[in-house]
Amino acid sequence: MTSILAVTGAKGGTGKTTTAVNLAAAFAAQGRRVELRDLDPQASATRALGQPPEDDPAGAAPLPLRHELLPSGRLLLRPAGRKLIRVERGQMSPEALVTPHARWAADLFIIDCPPALGALTMAALGVATLALVPVEASPLAFHAVGDLRLAFDELDRKPKLKAVLTRVQRRRRLTDTIRERLEREHPGVLCDAEIPEDVRAAEAPGAELPIALHAPGASAADAYRQLARELAPALSLSFK
Repeated sequence: MTSILAVTGAKGGTGKTTTAVNLAAAFAAQGRRVELRDLDPQASATRALGQPPEDDPAGAAPLPLRHELLPSGRLLLRPAGRKLIRVERGQMSPEALVTPHARWAADLFIIDCPPALGALTMAALGVATLALVPVEASPLAFHAVGDLRLAFDELDRKPKLKAVLTRVQRRRRLTDTIRERLEREHPGVLCDAEIPEDVRAAEAPGAELPIALHAPGASAADAYRQLARELAPALSLSFK
């Protein structure tokens, strides 16, 4: 069965899309068949991998990411498009958008959710094996985990929940304060891995590549590999 990872969070600017793209690349580099679904009308994940948004994202066919370090067929992208806004307006059903491509038999289906707890995000959470919340190391960011837990109350089937600190600057005491508060208020949710602030990670979308392919030696590239390894058991996957 395909495991489903929803990368989500109601707050923008936390590294949600960066996390979805780079986890997809990390698992694909392990030989897993990964399908990345861009469910955000802004199409950030789509553009970060060098593809234009689709006119009709509901019918978008998976596109292989081609790169010499990641053989074609390991990672497929399901592009986003502005018509996804119709789901939030009740003009389009989200169910077909949050299921893996029937003919490709992916090991892992990763959904990059919009930065809001609307119809698209709730549909993704309803099918997810695991929901991952990137939490920026800032004073208000920890509320994202609590908000998502409240949203879980509306679901018939609840996914496992994990959070990861992003844009971490170890010299800031605030990072430790936020980590301690998250661990106190949401025990067992926060990942050990954390994603550091890294200028090369910010540059990677401009190169239309995941950070592991744009700058393999970057600290963020190693951090995403560690995060993928930590999440693998919850997704019933192995990671070397």
